[in-house]
Amino acid sequence: MPATSEVIEGRELTVLANLFADGFTLSYPIYGTDILSVRPSAEGYAIKVLCRYEDFFNGAEHFGEHAQEMPLFTDFEECLLASGITAYENLDEFATRADLYRDLRKDVYYGIDTNLLYHRFVTVTGALQPEETILVDVVRQEIEYVLNHKYSARLIGELVAGAPEKEWIIAEFENRRKKKSRKAAYRAMAEYRALRDRAILLDSGQKATHATRENDQFIVRALRQFEEERFSLPVLLTADAAMADLCDAGGLEYFLFRAPYHARPGFVSPEALLGFIADLAVTFGVVEIEGTCIFSEYGGKGNDADAFKLTFIDEDLHTEFALDVDVCRHLLALGIER
Repeated sequence: MPATSEVIEGRELTVLANLFADGFTLSYPIYGTDILSVRPSAEGYAIKVLCRYEDFFNGAEHFGEHAQEMPLFTDFEECLLASGITAYENLDEFATRADLYRDLRKDVYYGIDTNLLYHRFVTVTGALQPEETILVDVVRQEIEYVLNHKYSARLIGELVAGAPEKEWIIAEFENRRKKKSRKAAYRAMAEYRALRDRAILLDSGQKATHATRENDQFIVRALRQFEEERFSLPVLLTADAAMADLCDAGGLEYFLFRAPYHARPGFVSPEALLGFIADLAVTFGVVEIEGTCIFSEYGGKGNDADAFKLTFIDEDLHTEFALDVDVCRHLLALGIER
């Protein structure tokens, strides 16, 4: 489909959103599914979730054996959590527990399980400071193992067969990261890098495997050894019940977070909405705002995790966007924030 494109930074998605004074609808163009309606309000943005589990299930079903590679409802809900629009159901309970830990006579450190890095727990919630955290090397290795899985030309052809009318969108993904790798690179590894300079980096003496339970055992053992060697209390934070069982068996202190169940907040801050749109584009590969596609993966993309490509069907909208974003870039270059 003929269209005009612009490559932007993530923060410049705000410029696109601001072009729609009365609000907009966020959708997934390959399924043709509306995801979220967004309207400006005094509190930031009023949002309404428009999609259902069935919309994703039915959409993915067209791709047969590759259905898991396509966006699922669980991916959508994970994006809500990772952007801070929703939160763990027992986050307040954790805050109370953390206050009790701080009254102990020994130092308390929090081991961050791999799933919490994918949920961006520390940087999004602010519940902990990075220097309070422990990052076991196995956690990093688990993320690194899936960083560079890419779409082959053959796989792209098979995906196009599931939605031939969307070939121009799917073709952008050739030789780019697959869904699991996008989430690992742009979310989990980004969270790891945000913490590592101030966190305790713990060497387990083990190499991560493809067996999740074995990796979990390595993490628990490393934290137990940390507890034995230092007058400190390690507490493993996880959203995985199986990991919590291993902690019980190994005598390791832990806190098990409960993911929100179909939480539907009505209002979000501009920052949370921008983060959600960016994270949804990363996880889905592409999303659409009123006919403009936002690609996180596209031909020619380098190593900049914060780069997105906008593809405009409406040339007038593109002209307006280009003028506004140019003004913003000039202001930023002068050190002026608009």
